[in-house]
Amino acid sequence: MDTTAIQPATRVTVESLRAYGREAFTQAGLPEDGAAIITEVQLESSLRGQPTHNMGDVPGYCRRIKAGHMNSRPNIRTIKGTGISARIDGDNGPGQWVSVVATREAIGRAKEQGVGIVTVQHSNHFGAAGHYAWLMLREDLIGLSTTNGGLVLAPWGGVSPTFGNNPLGVGIPAGRHLPILLDIAMSVVAQGKIGLAIAEGKPIPLGWMMDKRGRLSTDPKDASEGMGVPIAQHKGYGLTLVMETLAGILSGAKFCLDHNRETFRSGAEEHDLGHFFLAINPELFMPIAEFKDRVDRMIDDVKKSELAEGFSEILLPGEPEMRSRLRNLVEGIPLLPSTLKRLLDYKKEAGLKTELVEVGK
Repeated sequence: MDTTAIQPATRVTVESLRAYGREAFTQAGLPEDGAAIITEVQLESSLRGQPTHNMGDVPGYCRRIKAGHMNSRPNIRTIKGTGISARIDGDNGPGQWVSVVATREAIGRAKEQGVGIVTVQHSNHFGAAGHYAWLMLREDLIGLSTTNGGLVLAPWGGVSPTFGNNPLGVGIPAGRHLPILLDIAMSVVAQGKIGLAIAEGKPIPLGWMMDKRGRLSTDPKDASEGMGVPIAQHKGYGLTLVMETLAGILSGAKFCLDHNRETFRSGAEEHDLGHFFLAINPELFMPIAEFKDRVDRMIDDVKKSELAEGFSEILLPGEPEMRSRLRNLVEGIPLLPSTLKRLLDYKKEAGLKTELVEVGK
């Protein structure tokens, strides 16, 4: 592929991108089943057009696995369980692999008991929170997922990074309409989006981040030493604390200042991230068909809203991403120049054989 002629959106085939991920992860030391699971998590984000937590992160994960910072052969096991709950030890395995196992546990319990609650400790970054909510809604369950992470947010009124950018993923199945899929970070934008802007040579809008003294900044140098801006000020801080309780405290994982910012970035120590997954079976309350019909009616009511000035349509959470997914399954996945370069550079570095096939070539 001639990288000198890359356009802003270079579309590659879904299958070639999937093959790239599987080869990269197995070459890094993962068994085929683990490599396939992680690839699908990252691929889904690329399919949905999400600017971060997508296939562009594959090289970084592979380097951490090769360096021994993640366990390539984890013994993912339940250390405490009941009919509706499980506490899982991820054995320092890749977060996506551990989290898919945990999500399946939550789904199974919700199918049998009506509710499935699963926490995870000793894990790593799990990619996009919405993916696990997506897996649950596809089983006709209401799904919720969250995680803690590296310190990027300070408590409201403070300037000491204390919390991760603890995301919230929520999936709600629908009938006639596309499902509802909420996937939000607790900051105005995900840290990865700031990093992407820097990689693409684009300016950082005011309001996306703060410097280390808590002042709004657009200086790329503040991306590493500064902090994210919580959504809705003190309300975002409050939600962050709730997510930290569910994913960090309840799971038995490290939380808040247990995560040293410098060692976390270096990757030299086990991250011990915590995750939380909740699956609710609507049939605890009514037949699934009735539930979906009621969700459809809610969506109809939302869509009937009179439009505000400057808007042409009312969108539901996740609707743009679901539309992108349907389009990209047919037309191929668009990759930004920085993402494509990252993948091609790693292909050369690791000696991968898989070619990223441009659509139409």
